[in-house]
Parts: sequence; C-alpha cells; structure tokens
Amino acid sequence: MKVKVMCLVLCAMVFASIFCGCGSNKNTEIIGKWVPTTAKTNGETISYSELGVDEDQFGLEFKDSSNCTVTLAGISCDSTYTFNGTSVDLSVNGTAYKLSYDSGVLTMVLDYDNDRIEFSFSKQR
Repeated sequence: MKVKVMCLVLCAMVFASIFCGCGSNKNTEIIGKWVPTTAKTNGETISYSELGVDEDQFGLEFKDSSNCTVTLAGISCDSTYTFNGTSVDLSVNGTAYKLSYDSGVLTMVLDYDNDRIEFSFSKQR
C-alpha cells in the first residue's frame, strides 16, 4: 500500500513538473524585428527596395513585454502594443494604429494627403 501511494505521489509530481511552465506567450509570433517588404498605393505595389529608402528608416521591433520600438522616417519611438492573433494595436506618441496580421505578414495602412498607403512587413530571421 505504501509503495502504491509513493508511486501515485511520484506520478503526480512528474505530471505537475511537465505542465508547470507550459503557458504560452501569445506575443511569440510577432516578437522580433520586422522590416518593410512592399508599399501599395493607388493599386500599384512596389517592393520596398525599389523605393530607395534605407532599411533603418522604417521598421518595427516587438519585445516580449508588450513594448516595441517603431521607426518612421528614421525617427524611433518607444511604444506599446497588444497582439490578439490577427492584429496588432500600437500606441505611438498617443496615436493609435491597427496593423493586420496574416500568415506571417504585418500590414500597416496610413492615410497621407488623401492617399492610402499600405505597407507590408515581414519578420527578419
């Protein structure tokens, strides 16, 4: 009887250690540095490299802590974000942005002088 109890206690401890720390971080998919790949405006898609803009002028870097760094026109701002699996809500200097997320691609839409510009980002490996 004592051996059975010890075996049950041992099994319970093994299962507890297996499941302990198995919580998932919902931000894992987007953590890291994201670089622009395309820009789309007026129905025309242009690869970011064709724009002739240095890579360090525009990008996103998401950290595990729901903090991120957003670089627009070479100016970097520390910001916060929320990721829900299909979109990222950013708050940059009090301005809210919503980026869509699908199949490893982040898409940011900006309206500039009544023109809609859609930037696509991919995660740097």
